[in-house]
Amino acid sequence: MGGVAIWLLSFPLLTWHPTASIHPVYAQGVAIAQADATDHRLVRQLERERVVAQAAQQAAQAAEAARAAEAAQALAASQVAAAPVATAIQPQAPRHVAAPPTVRANTIVIPRLGLVQPVGWYSDCSGRAAVPHWGSWRWSCAGGNNIYVMAHNPGTFTPILNLRAGDIVQYGDPSGRIHTYRVSYTTIVSNTQMWPLGATSASSLTLQTCWTWDGSRDFIVRALEI
Repeated sequence: MGGVAIWLLSFPLLTWHPTASIHPVYAQGVAIAQADATDHRLVRQLERERVVAQAAQQAAQAAEAARAAEAAQALAASQVAAAPVATAIQPQAPRHVAAPPTVRANTIVIPRLGLVQPVGWYSDCSGRAAVPHWGSWRWSCAGGNNIYVMAHNPGTFTPILNLRAGDIVQYGDPSGRIHTYRVSYTTIVSNTQMWPLGATSASSLTLQTCWTWDGSRDFIVRALEI
């Protein structure tokens, strides 16, 4: 019996071998145990973070509620304080609106440009006489239905270089009747071209000024009466 007992006690020592720790089944069990331990630590960490975050959220909600209550109290107090005070309405000063320029006889007015110019008469049909440097001048020899007004650039008509289609031009004729025109187009021509001076099928206004310093090219504005 003693020999059998000794043999049984020595059985694990005889059957265990150092290479058993690298046996696939054993190694797998170790890996699973390590993974379980890691997962357990991660779960505990996440739980701690959740508790901290929940506490912070509750604290923030409490602070926001306190601020809202203080704001409501302050608003109520300000309304109570302001209730008995009558607010005086200050009258507003009337806005000054500039009166539109007056269109008189023998006057040309371009509202958008703020241009108001008296119009004289240029009666040399040959066109050889010099146009006076200042003022604007209506050419009496232009064709029918065409009121032709010219002036110098640089000079009186420099602003008309900014005219564009759709702009309004007004002209007071010698009798004092006011004619209103809308710009149809602008163009640049040689001073040898005579068509801008010709008759037109509809009541028109033509403005002319120099485009070049030597006067070899002219800036032309054609407007139709409306």
